[in-house]
Amino acid sequence: MSFARLLAPLALLTAFTACFEKEVGCDDYAAVSVQLAVVNEAGDPVSGASVIATTEDGEIVCEDWDSSGVYTCGYEVSGLFEITIEAEGYDPLELELEVGLTDDECHVETAQATVVLIAPA
Repeated sequence: MSFARLLAPLALLTAFTACFEKEVGCDDYAAVSVQLAVVNEAGDPVSGASVIATTEDGEIVCEDWDSSGVYTCGYEVSGLFEITIEAEGYDPLELELEVGLTDDECHVETAQATVVLIAPA
């Protein structure tokens, strides 16, 4: 059998399988886009702050579900988050966080940060 006759089926098989993209099996889990730990200068959690994230799709009100000072902003929203934090007795703070997608593009990769609020002098 010639070398060319061996390569022809292999080349055909490679071309045939290259036409199909692999499907990714995504689940129904909803990943948090941004998670912020908001603390004061002593490291104590600051609950009750107003935390608003703005994305290209609009505003997202971030929530502190259990008054632990950990705020979550959106679910499965990717892109640039411009975040404003205001709390009584502290200077307002603004920051930007980029939220990307996982390699399989099924979910966002949660952007996490700790933010220290400072009381005015």
